[in-house]
Amino acid sequence: MLLFAKDITKRDHVHSREDRDPGLKEYMEYQRRLFPYTIARAGLDLAYKELDDILRYADNGFRPPADSNRQDYPADVDAWYAGRFPWTASFLGMEDMHCLLVVSIKAMDSFRTQETPNACHWTVLYDAARNIVSVYNELLKTSPQGARDINLSKGVEVNFDDFINNYWPALDFMLLSRPDYPHARLMERNRRIELAVREGMGEGDPPLQALEKVAGEFGVDESALALLGRNPLQSRFAELVPMPLDESRYAWLYREQDDPPGHGKISVIDREYALNFELTKSRHPSQTRRAAV
Repeated sequence: MLLFAKDITKRDHVHSREDRDPGLKEYMEYQRRLFPYTIARAGLDLAYKELDDILRYADNGFRPPADSNRQDYPADVDAWYAGRFPWTASFLGMEDMHCLLVVSIKAMDSFRTQETPNACHWTVLYDAARNIVSVYNELLKTSPQGARDINLSKGVEVNFDDFINNYWPALDFMLLSRPDYPHARLMERNRRIELAVREGMGEGDPPLQALEKVAGEFGVDESALALLGRNPLQSRFAELVPMPLDESRYAWLYREQDDPPGHGKISVIDREYALNFELTKSRHPSQTRRAAV
């Protein structure tokens, strides 16, 4: 199983303070209506099928394979790839993405292992999740039965920005770039890193060299630096990092801390949900937009 920022197989968390705040309660009810594992897994499935179809098409001399069910093929494969998987295509070729999809799918299907993705995998997972969420949210409006076949939630649109804020640990692949969603919680770290990079650039360093100098301070690892440098995918970065199987892997999220000192205690996970809820209030007055069924 891939290790996300929260346990992606759990969807029934009850916030310790939701009964005191109707807005927070609505937000948490929305969270409980999502199927986060399915969002990630279905996104990988869709991405693999689409990419595999196009690679087979290219390998067949840009002619549809005889056994293909795909109805349309792009006139410009490179443009299709850049449009369909924009973040991944910025750094990796289609063959490399295909490799990362295979590795990620295998891990998601294994419930007796725990593996940590690196920046390369997070990039692919991001594009894949965004695409499946876009398809699903559109189907909720136009074909509720089609949406039920994908089943990313109990009939509510998926807030992609909030989903990433809750389940991605970092967005290192967006460093030195402009995000296409706010991702405010995660971009706080990116902005601190980019400020340090600008200081290095002020001393004459090129952007990537300035980033390399501050990478250790901010926990930007080798995979992110290689990705941002658009280096060929090394086999060691294609692999996930295996972790000892530990059923208490996420136990630290449930430890209580002062919030702030003198104002009672709250678990780490409850603080995370509360902070992400605050970000949604101004953008999404109602979290539970349901399908017209």
